[in-house]
Amino acid sequence: VGYAGFSSPTYGTLTFGRQNSLELDGVNAYDPMGGSYAFSVIGWQGTAVGGGRTEDARITTALKYRVDVGDNWFRLGADYQVGGYDQNNAQQGAWAAQIGKDINLGAYGKLSLDAIYTVDKGAVSTTALAAGSAAFAANPNTMGATISDDNSWMLLAKYTYHQLRLYAGYENITFVNPSSPLTTGFENIGGFQVLLANVAQKTFVNPEHLQISWTGARYAITPTLDVGVAYYHYDQNSFGAKFCNTAAASTCAGQLNAASFDIDWQFAKKFDVYAGMMWSAVQNGLANGYLFRNNYAPTAGLRFRF
Repeated sequence: VGYAGFSSPTYGTLTFGRQNSLELDGVNAYDPMGGSYAFSVIGWQGTAVGGGRTEDARITTALKYRVDVGDNWFRLGADYQVGGYDQNNAQQGAWAAQIGKDINLGAYGKLSLDAIYTVDKGAVSTTALAAGSAAFAANPNTMGATISDDNSWMLLAKYTYHQLRLYAGYENITFVNPSSPLTTGFENIGGFQVLLANVAQKTFVNPEHLQISWTGARYAITPTLDVGVAYYHYDQNSFGAKFCNTAAASTCAGQLNAASFDIDWQFAKKFDVYAGMMWSAVQNGLANGYLFRNNYAPTAGLRFRF
């Protein structure tokens, strides 16, 4: 990311440049694992934070505005994409809106709530061309892509009581064929060339509805030592020409489940050590293409914060 702007205690903050989507900011704040690549499905997989597409988790030419209204009445947020693919974006157009509030419950803690709605037009999901295929042989330095119009809504909640924090989130994403199909190839983010012949624009015979939900908790054992647990669930409908709920095709109905735990100790101002594990499993349509459908991933490390 890289951006600049203006900030006022009264009128809020307005920034322009390459910035996180409102959904990525929301997940970082409301995921019990903080969007961790090692312990969070919605952290390492960009589907949730990009309104359905990893490439849309950040917008290169984004206008972003945030403001607190009144004496903690509520907060508002919005972003808007200026330009399209030519400005190094992964969609032709995008906008999002957010509303939230912190509720002080006095001796019973604090409840934070947020809702985010996002629209992406001409969203790109790039794929490598199959080695040995005619398309790869003809243009080996290009990629394929699926284009869709996506919209999503996300509900977020966090409850804090002394050393305990409880988290919950839900997102509903809808994918449909683009309302303005491409007529030429284009250059995607990172300078990758996509030829029109390798663009899929009629993937969604029926709309795809992907539901993502999660919950979890963190507990501060001491001011420098805390532990966390989390659970994540994906549910996809069958959106192909015929209904199916097997792993025969990626368009079949399917599920993903994941659970994780970690412990983190900040033993110095800039240093912490951590360890944990994430288990994940895919079924039916979301297992299409997988050699192994269950995974156990232990991780431990030492981190230095600049």
